[in-house]
Amino acid sequence: IAFFYIPNIELYYSIFSPKLMKVLIAINEFKGSLSSIEIGEVISSKINYKYNNVTSYVQPIADGGDGFLALFKGFDKMKFKTINAARQECEVNYLLDTKRKEAVIEIAEVIGLKHLNDTQKDPFRTSTVGLGKLISFLIEIGIEHIIIGLGGSATNDCGIGMLSELGVKFTDRSGKPCKHGINELKNIYNIDHRFMNDRLKDIRFSIISDVSNPLIGKNGSTYIFAKQKGLDENKFAEVDKYIEKFSDKVQLVTGKNNVFSEGSGAAGGLGFAFMSFFNATIYPGSKFMIDYLNLESKIQEADIIITGEGKLDMQSYMGKAPIEIARIAKKFNKKVIFLAGSVIDNELSELNEDDRKLIDASFSIQRKFISLNMAMDKKVAKQNLENTIVQIFNILEFNHG
Repeated sequence: IAFFYIPNIELYYSIFSPKLMKVLIAINEFKGSLSSIEIGEVISSKINYKYNNVTSYVQPIADGGDGFLALFKGFDKMKFKTINAARQECEVNYLLDTKRKEAVIEIAEVIGLKHLNDTQKDPFRTSTVGLGKLISFLIEIGIEHIIIGLGGSATNDCGIGMLSELGVKFTDRSGKPCKHGINELKNIYNIDHRFMNDRLKDIRFSIISDVSNPLIGKNGSTYIFAKQKGLDENKFAEVDKYIEKFSDKVQLVTGKNNVFSEGSGAAGGLGFAFMSFFNATIYPGSKFMIDYLNLESKIQEADIIITGEGKLDMQSYMGKAPIEIARIAKKFNKKVIFLAGSVIDNELSELNEDDRKLIDASFSIQRKFISLNMAMDKKVAKQNLENTIVQIFNILEFNHG
């Protein structure tokens, strides 16, 4: 009988065993369908079950939009009764830490598109009042730092509803209050902020924006984001003009000009409202998330990064988390796979060469022609994800093995 002494068993396995492929799954929520956590778990469970030489890790992500609350640890999950963007009573989630006197709000949870049906999507009517009610409550209970994730809003009112709840008076020529949607924003003649809640001066706002767009112009809040909120394209120029006139009045009152500041156009101009009236600092959502989650080190440890969101288009390259994750991955020469509900190739063809290189392969998870409602059904979306990931890893395993 012969015995062999192996001085370094780890070295032995590294030579004679197939290399273990490490996959990091960090995908944004598919809005209205699957959460970031759900997507990650579907993909990870399929990979870990089917492929012996692949191990996957899930990292939920959100850059200020839907799913933002899921990023935070050490807070108590609370509920608050308020009104949604369509001014209907609702109960929303937020996070609270009374010891640190901090709170976290997700705009998409309070006044988000995901809570409205198609007939309710109308920026001329949708309002940010419900957000103002929650902020007012937090001030009254002694909160000193409020972290707000901008993104996924159903509004385009520059925050006049929220500001009205906090003491700013907007009136038309006859002195009638203006606080709901573009219908009333366009009539604002006078702004009086003398009666703002006194405690606001002691409140620090950290505003986390998932986009860097300015308030007005062809790259502003209306032209880029208002269509998905229910605004007809024929109204873009008209509404942008209303907002420009409103911003001029705000500048006269506050002495601040934030019209073209990065992120001022986020959440239908809520970024502009926070910058103009409060002690607020705006942070790029992707950078905040990447730093908070220590994502760079996690990316370094992986061989392949799977990222994505509901749609891959030009907006994805405007500071959205998946593309910023891809930028970091490329810094460490990692392969990037992008999964989406839909991929808009005609828009992506306009990207510059450097941006095109950020993604090694992009895939729509749709396996056949189906309606949008059916595609967003959780069961259908999960099955499509599983089918797509199997096809991808059949090839990767072949090349890797």
